[in-house]
Amino acid sequence: MIDVELVGNALCLDFTNTVNSRPVARRDWLATPEGAVTWSSAAGHPIERQAGLPAALPDARDLRETVFRVFRPLTRGDDPPRVDLDILTAAYADGLAHARFERDDGRFRFAWPAPRTVGTLLREVTASAVDLLTRGPLERIHACPSCQWLFLDTSKNGRRRWCSMTACGSRDKARRYYAARTSS
Repeated sequence: MIDVELVGNALCLDFTNTVNSRPVARRDWLATPEGAVTWSSAAGHPIERQAGLPAALPDARDLRETVFRVFRPLTRGDDPPRVDLDILTAAYADGLAHARFERDDGRFRFAWPAPRTVGTLLREVTASAVDLLTRGPLERIHACPSCQWLFLDTSKNGRRRWCSMTACGSRDKARRYYAARTSS
C-alpha cells in the first residue's frame, strides 16, 4: 500500500499534489475511484463510493490543474492567469450556492451537506483555494525544487525548501553530497 503524502499544509495545495509529476504522471490519486476515495479519506475529506464517481473524476482532475495553474505562478512572484482565476471564481460561486453555515469553535464556516461526493470535495478544495488566495500568506507558497509539489511554508523562520525532508530533501542532499565527493 502506498502512503498518501500530505505536505501542502492547505487542502487546495495537497489536492494539486495528487499527481506525482507533470506533464506525465507515474501516480495519480484521481485516476481511479479507489485512488480518489483513498486520497480524500487520508486528507480528512472523505468521499463516498457512488455510481457516478468514475464520471466525476475528469472534473476533479480539471480543477486540480486549474488550482495548480493559479498557485504555481505565485511561487515565482507572478500573477496567475486571469482565465484560471475566473474558473476558480465560477467554481466558488457554484460551491456557495450549495453551502450552508455551520458553527465551528465559536465561529461559522461553510459546509456542504451529505452525501459526501466528489462534488463536495471539489467545493471544499475551491473554498480552500479562495481562502488561501484572499488571506495568504501568498509569499509562503513554494514549489519543491525536486518534484514541483506545492506547499505552504508554515515553518517559524519561513525557510522550508522541500515538500518533505524525508523524500525530496534527503534525495537532494544526497545528490549534492555525491556530486561534491566525485568532483574532488
